[in-house]
Amino acid sequence: MSFHLDKRTVMFEGLNCVTDKMSPAYKAFTKMSQAEISWASNSSYALYTVYFGVAVIFAATVKHLWYRQRDYYYKKSGWSVPGSSFVDVLVSYSRYLGYKRVPYMMTKIFSLPHSVGALLFMILTSAYLFGYSLVPHFWYRGCGGFGSPPIAIRAGLMATALTPFIYVLAGKSNMISFLTGIGYEKLNVYHQYIGLAAFVLSLIHTIPFIVQEMKEGSSSTVLAMFRDDLFWRSGIAPLVLLGWLCIASHRWVRSKIYEGFLHLHWLAGIAYFGTLVWHIDKMLSADDYMWGALGFWASQILYRILVKTAFRPNSLFMRPRKAVLHKLGDNAYQVTISNTKGLKWTPGQHCFLRFAGGRFLDNHPFSIGSMIDDETSEMKFIIIPRKGLTKKLYDEFDAKIINEKQCFVDGPYGGTSRDPTSFERVILMSTGSGVTATLPFLLTLVNNFKKCKETGEKMVTQGVNFVWIVRHEDSIDWIRDELEKCKKITGDFISIDIYTADQAQEEEVAQDSAEKAEKLQSSAEGSLDEVSDAIKRFESTSSSNSSFNIHDTKPSVSKILQSLKSQLGRRTMIVSSGSDSMKSEVCAKVSNFQPYIFNNDANKSSIEEIYLHTESFGW
Repeated sequence: MSFHLDKRTVMFEGLNCVTDKMSPAYKAFTKMSQAEISWASNSSYALYTVYFGVAVIFAATVKHLWYRQRDYYYKKSGWSVPGSSFVDVLVSYSRYLGYKRVPYMMTKIFSLPHSVGALLFMILTSAYLFGYSLVPHFWYRGCGGFGSPPIAIRAGLMATALTPFIYVLAGKSNMISFLTGIGYEKLNVYHQYIGLAAFVLSLIHTIPFIVQEMKEGSSSTVLAMFRDDLFWRSGIAPLVLLGWLCIASHRWVRSKIYEGFLHLHWLAGIAYFGTLVWHIDKMLSADDYMWGALGFWASQILYRILVKTAFRPNSLFMRPRKAVLHKLGDNAYQVTISNTKGLKWTPGQHCFLRFAGGRFLDNHPFSIGSMIDDETSEMKFIIIPRKGLTKKLYDEFDAKIINEKQCFVDGPYGGTSRDPTSFERVILMSTGSGVTATLPFLLTLVNNFKKCKETGEKMVTQGVNFVWIVRHEDSIDWIRDELEKCKKITGDFISIDIYTADQAQEEEVAQDSAEKAEKLQSSAEGSLDEVSDAIKRFESTSSSNSSFNIHDTKPSVSKILQSLKSQLGRRTMIVSSGSDSMKSEVCAKVSNFQPYIFNNDANKSSIEEIYLHTESFGW
């Protein structure tokens, strides 16, 4: 099979593809071409695309169920289930690669995921999708009249088959999160990737039609096809909309105009769905994938509305909750919601808050910094104002320092499906306001400690390391009461280390206080009271709090984790929340810890698992 181009004439096996369309030979070749790859047979490419996605979800579901039952039985009996050693080694190899980080500049320029594991999965998935669409059989038929280019049809069907996954992953409450235990905020990276994969497949679907028409005609015939053929015209809108959705989802665009992107994104998503249904027009039953996507999408939205939002049918239906805003210092404030009826949450989860007033459309996620216990059920959020809603709320504080607002709560979402009380060692690391994500883990472990002491139950967790890095020591007051309470209940069970990065200012104050004390001591005019006050000020800058350790130095996250290496338990959970640089260091270090599992004989280690959970939003 070969093409013989003569200006605008294409010859195939002695036939002119344009002038011989009515000849018996042309019709015979048409039947032969269709027999080799029939129009209907292309539908299998869509099916196997769905099968691939289902297989991946099934594997993730099995992993989720495995760890759920393993956490349960380990907490109950302290023994690992049969076959766990093999799984431990296999998972540790995966985490060794998966926890590593992609270079920052690559993630910034190309909007790649931060995790090497996520990137490797995308590369393998791309190899399957594009290998499956590009490699099988021939791309074009001998003449355009023999039928549509096979590569175009199979690529278009595969792009359509990806649509249900795009819309399922778009939901904050979605079936994939339910099955796999992975929060929507972590699955968002795959939502964007699958959308991009569908766009590339859509281009592969579009280009061959234009190439085939150009071979047998000219640019004018291509324009005529767009003008006269409904299928050609109807394909423009979904292609443009999907392309815009992919481009606008770039991290740089979202960081600049997030609110505008958010609202335009879901509107464009609806428009894309409608125009794609119009373009498909029930060909090869491809519309079945669209109705499947609509079914998942609609059910997820309905579930979220009725279970997660103010539309939940209870006594607070369509009614806001009272939120008290309290200033915590020069650059932070706390939002407290006391009326939490109907709300239950786990460590690491977050809610979207919408305040009644001038910026009602703003809906921002904030990590929940509290847990329900016997004494309180308040939901607390610590917020550092940056821009938009958080800055506006901070600027509205009046002279009384306390504000009350009406607030709609959407959530909770996210978190981890793992049980922190089933690990022997838990390490909690955070920077700044990221402490609101790690504090609930600490409170949960303290509540479990108290419960086990009261009931005499066996406690799996042997120790907790709470590490917090802040710019100013004044920030400790955000959660000082909670930390002192936890320390009072548990004693040495919890080790609390707080690092203040603003070392230079503190050293200057300490030096000034010391010099003043020395001067007053040697001066005849200095009273004993002045000397005493100066010494106290000096001592206050150089001593540690009795409940926890304060380090006046900018720390190395990697060195902190390295210093805790000897305290790693048989099963260790590490939770990280805060700046990207800190999480990057944590991920790299925990990746380097994995050989203690798959090389435990060489390292003389009995460690079974080192699990890392990070809190972050966006890709």
